[in-house]
Amino acid sequence: MCRMLLTIGQFSNLSPYMDFLEQMANEGKGAPHHDGFGYVLYYGNEIKAERSVERARKVADLYGTALMAHARKISSSTKKVVNTQPFTLGNISFVHNGTISGLAKDGRSDSYNFFRMVVKDLPSAIATVRGMNFTSLNFIITDGKYAAAYREVRKDPGYHSLFYKADEDRFTVSTEEMSGKWYEIVDKTLVVYRNGRLSEYDAADVFPSVI
Repeated sequence: MCRMLLTIGQFSNLSPYMDFLEQMANEGKGAPHHDGFGYVLYYGNEIKAERSVERARKVADLYGTALMAHARKISSSTKKVVNTQPFTLGNISFVHNGTISGLAKDGRSDSYNFFRMVVKDLPSAIATVRGMNFTSLNFIITDGKYAAAYREVRKDPGYHSLFYKADEDRFTVSTEEMSGKWYEIVDKTLVVYRNGRLSEYDAADVFPSVI
């Protein structure tokens, strides 16, 4: 179980968002989340990624257009860098909060295997894991230009929360609210941010491509 966030918009110093992740990890819902942390920073056509089994920390001078960050609290698998989020594939990064029973295998966490399923086929991934026992399917995915966040919870919705904030030049998703006006993502809803526009899809709808 985890704390996670994504912010995407104009080039700026994104370190305050990493500061907030560190705050959630130490003082947020279900704290502490000290079983590893990581981030992916997007700037221009480049990305910088860091993952560690250490507790979340503040990182200065994170200048870029998008930042995805994650603080881990182990609920399955082992405390290893390979199971530390965000997971990446090319320029795509992904974070998940929750436990999906039976999906962890071959030394890789349930979240990692869920990521591979989502990248391959989102509707199929959701349909498959719904047949399993899980606490939450909450995830965020981005390529640094678009973003998508999905929320579906079966246990402890207060902990497995997911909020978004849409400013004129920035879109942010987080497990907890920072300052400003935030909206909670409704259960079984996909929120997509693309080309400065925000769209919401009910799980009963046909999901759009998110990669």
